[in-house]
Amino acid sequence: MADKKPRIFQDSRDIILSLLLVVGLMIPTVAFTGMCSFNPGAPENGPVKEVDAQQILSMEAKAMNFPVRLPANPEGWVTNSARRTTVNRQPATVLGWVTKEGAYVQLTQTDQPLDKAVQDVDEHGRTQQQPVEVDGQQFEVYTSADNNVRDVWATDLGDVRLVFSGTAGAAEFEQIARNTLQATPLPGKSN
Repeated sequence: MADKKPRIFQDSRDIILSLLLVVGLMIPTVAFTGMCSFNPGAPENGPVKEVDAQQILSMEAKAMNFPVRLPANPEGWVTNSARRTTVNRQPATVLGWVTKEGAYVQLTQTDQPLDKAVQDVDEHGRTQQQPVEVDGQQFEVYTSADNNVRDVWATDLGDVRLVFSGTAGAAEFEQIARNTLQATPLPGKSN
């Protein structure tokens, strides 16, 4: 059988040439999809990729048993993530922003009990602080002495629990909490 193969396919060069051909075809194909990008340097140098939160949360609102809110973006903030997650093994929505100062804030909306929603943020322990009032709504605040652990602000609106976490400061948490409280729930299964 080996004698019938052309001379080029009789040693390890055939594997190398085949791989080069596959990689050579793959790179232009992937590049034209626009689904990937290359930004040399540290991650901080690349632009924040904005997602269409309106479209994603509108679809999620139709599947959730609780009202889903899409808060207005504070000036200079970029919505960089919107997806479905689970809280206490039940579906929930997540919306994330990069703030004007480069910090990160994430909002999880769920119908699960507030204590379960706070526990599901991550495995890190936090201490409950004095509550903060935003537009008449009490938010439980959880922090840690460890700078690598994100702060958490959480509140129960009755039909939905809002859990904010991130690296932002208190003023930014308050700003996005206010915008969320003022947002009208998106049309969906629960309304």
